[in-house]
Amino acid sequence: MTTNMTEKVEIEKIEYGTLVKLNNAFHECIEDFNTKLDSSLKYLDYIALPVIMSSIEEKAYNPFAEIIERYVEFIVVKKMETYGYKFLPIGYCSDMCFDGGESVIHIDIKTANLNNPSDFKDTIPIGINQTSYPAKLPLGLRGRSFYFSEGKEPFKFYPVLPVEYQIDGKKKTTITNALLFIYPDYKDVMDEFRNDYEQICSLIDGKLRDTLTRLLGSSVLRVNSRDVDEFLEKKNKNTNIKNRRVLYENIVRGYYIHKLVEKINASFNLTTDEKQRMSRFLGKVQEAAQKLRDKNIKPVAIISISIPNGKLSPYYDDEIVSGKSYGKSIRYHYEEGKFKLLGSADGVKSRVVFLDYDKKYLGTLRKYFTKIYVFETRQREIT
Repeated sequence: MTTNMTEKVEIEKIEYGTLVKLNNAFHECIEDFNTKLDSSLKYLDYIALPVIMSSIEEKAYNPFAEIIERYVEFIVVKKMETYGYKFLPIGYCSDMCFDGGESVIHIDIKTANLNNPSDFKDTIPIGINQTSYPAKLPLGLRGRSFYFSEGKEPFKFYPVLPVEYQIDGKKKTTITNALLFIYPDYKDVMDEFRNDYEQICSLIDGKLRDTLTRLLGSSVLRVNSRDVDEFLEKKNKNTNIKNRRVLYENIVRGYYIHKLVEKINASFNLTTDEKQRMSRFLGKVQEAAQKLRDKNIKPVAIISISIPNGKLSPYYDDEIVSGKSYGKSIRYHYEEGKFKLLGSADGVKSRVVFLDYDKKYLGTLRKYFTKIYVFETRQREIT
């Protein structure tokens, strides 16, 4: 075995050992994680409207994704420190970073929706700050895409992280991992109520001009309807959103969240029929909250992934390529996800391990994953 190959094998050993420790650390927290998530679902009545509003453009915004990422960071940092890793608050890197003595471990938290398998089907998107592996970068010439083979650099995707750090004269191997949370699809719930919300927005929007003209026309500003029209159509230079949308969205929140029912009814001179329409939508919001609760929008699966170090090239070159954002992101198409240089005498060593999954979705998950290994005290393939 050459010295170069020996080094590569040692890197994979460190990667595998880190994966096992990370899996064990988070696996111990899953019960507490699920308990906390159950508690948050009690508050759905208060966030149903913001979820509907955020899903206006035929999307399904997950209200828990961001806060779950923060909570996962919190529990992983606590657990990793009990394993002897030292937290490193380094910029231009993943969500979390730790000094492991012989290595620096970067951990990124990913979320994906079950109805968008391109984000997780035997693959994981990786940001420029989340890997050390130079990815294949296609060059589109004359209607065809070309990849340069090994030894014909420099036209590859070169990420931010180095393959190793040299700190105080000591080399530390860069290790990169991801925790992927896959959520069930609830776009159908948003689709059901989107039209109701749009009608309420249209009702308020249709009254903005007259209401503002009436309120401001009698002021010292002497504003007329033409001034109001110009203001309503003006777009914010940062968001490219018209002022009218900003106003009617604020009024909707004021009405349903801050309970300014009487003030808004009076200010907008709402008719009896319009008041009834506004009131009926409150029932729709409550119905949406219950349907989201019934969906039990907790993760379908939690998956831990070890991403190869850049020194392992060319063994993973065919699997690691430039992502959707050309030259700005990477995709690791892991397929079976094996550690390619480690022996399998004591069982398969997979880079992709399920820490938890909902058995109701196992059939669906099998469609998207070539192999499924679960973490217990060891890795085991689901047969």
